[in-house]
Amino acid sequence: MSGSTIVTPTIFREYIGMGDYIDHFPDEMINADIKEFHFILCFATETHVDGKGTGLFDRNWSFTSFSPEKVAELKKKLKNVKVVISIGGNGPEDTFNPKNNEDWIVNATSSIKGIILNYQTKLPNDDVLYGIDGIDINYEKISSSISDFSNCIGEVIKQLKVDPDVSKFMKVVSIAPTEGSQSYYLKLYRDNKGYIDWIDYKFYNQYFNTVEDFEKLFKILVTEYGTALDKFLVGVSTYEAIKSKTIIEGCEYLLNRRSLVGVFVWDAKPSAPAYTPEREIQKLLAKN
Repeated sequence: MSGSTIVTPTIFREYIGMGDYIDHFPDEMINADIKEFHFILCFATETHVDGKGTGLFDRNWSFTSFSPEKVAELKKKLKNVKVVISIGGNGPEDTFNPKNNEDWIVNATSSIKGIILNYQTKLPNDDVLYGIDGIDINYEKISSSISDFSNCIGEVIKQLKVDPDVSKFMKVVSIAPTEGSQSYYLKLYRDNKGYIDWIDYKFYNQYFNTVEDFEKLFKILVTEYGTALDKFLVGVSTYEAIKSKTIIEGCEYLLNRRSLVGVFVWDAKPSAPAYTPEREIQKLLAKN
């Protein structure tokens, strides 16, 4: 594995906003001993015409439940919290397949910028300007070429990073590869590694018979991405307890060897209102 060989666990991330069951940020699950806790709002999805993507994004989460004011109040209350918006989607209707690459880049940059700017807000008697902290790239279905995916997504990230209106809200950029999209995200990362902070690999989309199987894939992926361990996060699902059990045991194994910087969870809905998996994983991270 390249880069750092010993890391301190610092980050826990939770996807939220799918469906109507959760109507607030459940800050009761947050462990104060975690250096960074990220809520990831999902999804901002694009409009498609005749099966082709336009790059015109709009939020799918409830703007009432997860409003700019609620983001501001959460971040004022808990200094270790960041809020990120996830771009893409996990359904067949959310496939990455631009009609025209140049138009897609222009539309995507503009529409995502608009979503970010809508979250700028100040609270009463508070001069701090609160807002979103970054974006997460999360397309599970991709029909374009590998190079088109890398070029289009990479260009949008770069433009948002340097845009004077939103650059201050682009502190965090993550990508969320899965087994079927690995080649696309690997190219995206290699072409834009200076702009991407976290690699959130969806281990929960694969089955592992043993912790050794999990560790083997973890090592392969870190080597393939050619990145330091402090950029690579393990994904756990709250939907499949049996499958996640081995992954969590694998996380504990990596933590004991100081090889895991953090974990992300998909998603908050199944574990509400107790949020037991989230609490247990954060305890593991905090004690190491």
